[in-house]
Amino acid sequence: MSDLKAYERYLLGFLKSAIPNFSKCKSNLSDRDDEKMMFNQTLSEKEEEILSILLQAEWAEKEVNNILDMRLALSNSDFRRYAEANNLKAKMDLRDSLLERIDRKIVEYTYENYDFGSQ
Repeated sequence: MSDLKAYERYLLGFLKSAIPNFSKCKSNLSDRDDEKMMFNQTLSEKEEEILSILLQAEWAEKEVNNILDMRLALSNSDFRRYAEANNLKAKMDLRDSLLERIDRKIVEYTYENYDFGSQ
C-alpha cells in the first residue's frame, strides 16, 4: 500500500468518527464510497468546512488521549519534567477551540437551512 493510500485510510478513520457529530447535515453523509474516498453527492462548502473541522477535532482528541495514556505510564515528576505536560495543555486548548468552532458552525448551518415557513 502506498504512503498516500495509507494516509487516506488513516484520515478515513477520523472522518467516520466525525460524521455522527454532524447529525443536522442535510446531505446523507453515509452515502459515500470509502474505496474511492468520495461522497456520492455534492456537499456544500459549508458542509465540507464543518466536516473538516470535525475531522481536526477527532485528531486532536486522539492526541490528547495519547498524552493522557503516556501520563499513566510515567510518574508525576517524570511527566512534569517531560515536556508532554505543556504539550497536553496546548492540545487540550486546541481541541476545545475546535469544539467551540464546530458548535458555532453547526448552529449557523442549521439556521441557514431551517425552513421557518413550515411551522
